[in-house]
Amino acid sequence: MDLLVQDDAVYRKSRRDPTSSYQTRNNQLVASLYEKKSIDLREKLNLVINNAVSPKLYGLPKVHKDGTPMRPVVAFIGSPTYALAKYVATLLSPLSNSPYNVKDSMELSRDINGKKLPEGFILASLDVISLFTNIPVRFALEEVERRFHEIEGHTKIEKKDFMRMLDLCLTTGYFSYNDEIYLQLDGVAMGSPISPIIADVVMQRLLDMTLGMSSLRICCVRKYVDDLLVAVHRDDVDAMLDLVNSFHDNLKFTLELEVEGKLAYLDMWLHRNEDNTLCTSWYSKPCASNRILNFNSGHAMNMILNVGRNLVRRIRMLTTKQGVDVDAQISRILQLNDFPLSVIRKLLMTQRPRDAEVDVVDAPFRSLGYIKGVSEKIKKRVTGSADVRLSLVPVERVRKFFTHLKDKVPLGLRSNVVYEIPCSGCTKKYVGTTKQFLRARLGQHQRDSRNAADKRETSALCQHVAETGHSFAFDDARVLDSHRIYSKRMFLEMLHIKND
Repeated sequence: MDLLVQDDAVYRKSRRDPTSSYQTRNNQLVASLYEKKSIDLREKLNLVINNAVSPKLYGLPKVHKDGTPMRPVVAFIGSPTYALAKYVATLLSPLSNSPYNVKDSMELSRDINGKKLPEGFILASLDVISLFTNIPVRFALEEVERRFHEIEGHTKIEKKDFMRMLDLCLTTGYFSYNDEIYLQLDGVAMGSPISPIIADVVMQRLLDMTLGMSSLRICCVRKYVDDLLVAVHRDDVDAMLDLVNSFHDNLKFTLELEVEGKLAYLDMWLHRNEDNTLCTSWYSKPCASNRILNFNSGHAMNMILNVGRNLVRRIRMLTTKQGVDVDAQISRILQLNDFPLSVIRKLLMTQRPRDAEVDVVDAPFRSLGYIKGVSEKIKKRVTGSADVRLSLVPVERVRKFFTHLKDKVPLGLRSNVVYEIPCSGCTKKYVGTTKQFLRARLGQHQRDSRNAADKRETSALCQHVAETGHSFAFDDARVLDSHRIYSKRMFLEMLHIKND
């Protein structure tokens, strides 16, 4: 990660944190949209932010690539333009309707199975090198502006204002890493809500202007994010690679060709038979651990069995090539995850209709922490006596055993929290909640406690100070819980007060 942030073509270290200025720009833009009646009050309240913190950079290893390079990801939640980026991404969704796109490997398998390629055609995959960080932002803005007519029927926002919103989201990329602030000079960050749709818009234009208008012998162009699948005449392979690489200096592709009539794409082998017809089979990358939910894990049994059923269903649906021992593959993976042979046999015997209609129950969804032997009984009673869908979720999470990859938000800059302040003179503690920065709320408590005796309506903290003359240790305040939803945060506050 240290080497990544030192790439001065993409990032630049900043002496100041722009969070406050970006927050001001965001709120001013939202206010102007509300004044023009382009957005309603609910949307305004959702888009305005008063307690923004800087985004945090962390890395995820690309274990399937040589040298295990790191993939930079930026956690945007709570940042100045996070809500605005989510909102704009929703408005941009009509632009994602492309004939090239595939939703997942299931859709691709249904699409290509049984198709016959022309004589001399082979399968190839093209992969963009670091797509998100190499997206040309100015080009993306121009492309969205060119296609705004596809958006304007879905919003009251004028074109000029919409482009201001998009420009703010795309040109204010920055993050905190090792307590230093870095500005992103170009490209978009993986982790921003708007990045996937912007990448899709740019890739669509690239395909339209290259493969879509080329005289090269190409067919069956499909795209999943930055991975392209192409059927191309074997004599046009090099020309195709040169063509897509010439589109923009930032966007460069790597090429992989089929070997012995098969090509790995997503989690499938794509097979080209001797008669040039296509079929598929499930594929597991060499780096894959094939670990699924272990049979002995602390989860509800129906959840464990559903994971097994979904594995069986997925592998069978993705495998249409004759002669592949699918059940042996499934059995090996389930045994690796401690599924008993008797359970494996039942899962393999289970045949569920693929297109069976399911009655959808219009009932609220609720989750319940899973405690073996207790939660099942509660779920049975609740399900039988109330119109509610109940899901049992594990209380213990694997993530608590891993180190923190991102910079921590300083205590004073945490918001939407339930907090505790101990009394310096006795064992009493004050429990409260706030959506502000914690340091701002603690400052209010300190000011109120200085004049506690003069106040008629005071908090429990001020009442304690007035009655006892004690002072509170504000420097020892700590966060007990956090939640962005007000009603749930109030419930958590009540629980901590009761338990104190």
